[in-house]
Amino acid sequence: MIRMGGTDAMMLSYETASAYMHTFKVAILDPSTDPEGWSFEKFHDDFASRMHLVPMFRWKLAPSPLGVNHPMWVDDPNFNLEYHVRRVGCPAPGDHKALCEFMSSVYAYQMDRTRPLWMTWVVEGLQGGKVALVTLLHHAYVDGVGAAFNLQKLYRTEPGWKPEPAPPWHPRPWPSWGKRLWWGTRDMPKVLGKNLPRLIVGIRKKKALDQRLAAEGKQPHPSMSMMRRTPLNVSLSYGRTFVCDSMPLVKFKRVSKGFGVTINDVFLCCAAGVLRRLLRDKHYDPDQHPLIAGTPFAGPRPEGWQGLGNFATADYCWLHSEIEDPVKRLRASHQAAVDMKEHMKATIEAGADLSAIFQVCPPWIMGALRWYIKRQEGGMGMFGNLVLSNVPGPREPIYFNTYKLDSWFSTGQVFDGSCINITMWSYCDDANLCILADSKVISDGWVPFGYFVEELDKLVALIPEAEIKEAATA
Repeated sequence: MIRMGGTDAMMLSYETASAYMHTFKVAILDPSTDPEGWSFEKFHDDFASRMHLVPMFRWKLAPSPLGVNHPMWVDDPNFNLEYHVRRVGCPAPGDHKALCEFMSSVYAYQMDRTRPLWMTWVVEGLQGGKVALVTLLHHAYVDGVGAAFNLQKLYRTEPGWKPEPAPPWHPRPWPSWGKRLWWGTRDMPKVLGKNLPRLIVGIRKKKALDQRLAAEGKQPHPSMSMMRRTPLNVSLSYGRTFVCDSMPLVKFKRVSKGFGVTINDVFLCCAAGVLRRLLRDKHYDPDQHPLIAGTPFAGPRPEGWQGLGNFATADYCWLHSEIEDPVKRLRASHQAAVDMKEHMKATIEAGADLSAIFQVCPPWIMGALRWYIKRQEGGMGMFGNLVLSNVPGPREPIYFNTYKLDSWFSTGQVFDGSCINITMWSYCDDANLCILADSKVISDGWVPFGYFVEELDKLVALIPEAEIKEAATA
């Protein structure tokens, strides 16, 4: 039985009938690496044999009665793997676009809170004989760093690896209402005593930091309250648009080296170019102002929590969609990222980052915040105008038993007001880009995906001449 942290609980309390707080984990397998080819039965048995490596797959939600504390994860005594792993065929013609259409509908699926909060669709019938594992995983379980840890528990670099047989699983007894009420009441002073004094001191330090920035004449650090509403910022509907595909990682590396910036700066610049073009498509002048992007950051994880819980925090950065020139936008994106990292470091050291605030917030406060943001009808978003995330993934091929992982895609959520999410995970030599959006805002996700590719190609074409010659002779 595991007590959730504040950010874990926030992911539950922020969920509504149209705001889904689950993440997407998409693994595309290449069964040609197995001499016998694909077998669903073999995959199912292999998956069952790995369940003990990721214990949270058998945990379901146990709320604290009367909301006296954060909820708990408890063994599901009626766990049924067949409910969570489902076999389907990809709609014709079985190409990548057809798969993305299927995944768009799957994402808009509200999971049953009386069961463990994950589901995997095993999608067969893809072109080239490939198979997709499309997994919905509630963000309350784990953040991106923890998900990457679990990925490497299930997959290994050596093909054919199998875990040692696990002992039979025996779920622990389900705690009664009264016992959960007692535990929640008993634990709350510990939660507050550990986190509240640090948070109070942190807020004071954060205020002093903001005052110092103002005294130095620097631009205020962006926050969700500073975002300006655009046609891309609305209250969420029930529908989602999801697309994903791979680009050569070497393009990002070349731009990074050629201009002396980071790969993340290149990502921010391209995303800003995408939003600039989307705003123009909506007949909105992007030159009026920059946008504000919310970006998650990895935080320190306690020992033993490597594959569980949300220890990430988030901060905001200026997204310079108001700058048309790609090189000037790249330079501005670099400075925005530097400023955000410095602000995030100071905020975490002060103890006033978002994760610290969530730790002491009871569910009703998060519910009130959710209600207030929804009332703004797109005028405010938890993550500003949009969500951006760039995560480094495995650098060498990994395998699920004998099946090679051909591609890996992952994305988080969208929120009322923050209804576009652009996430990039690297895997081997690929940069795997996902675009998730409310379907009212973006009906065809391939349009912004194409914009991103074009923005990246513009930067590649503008690499200084010396770098181009060096790359040609390398």
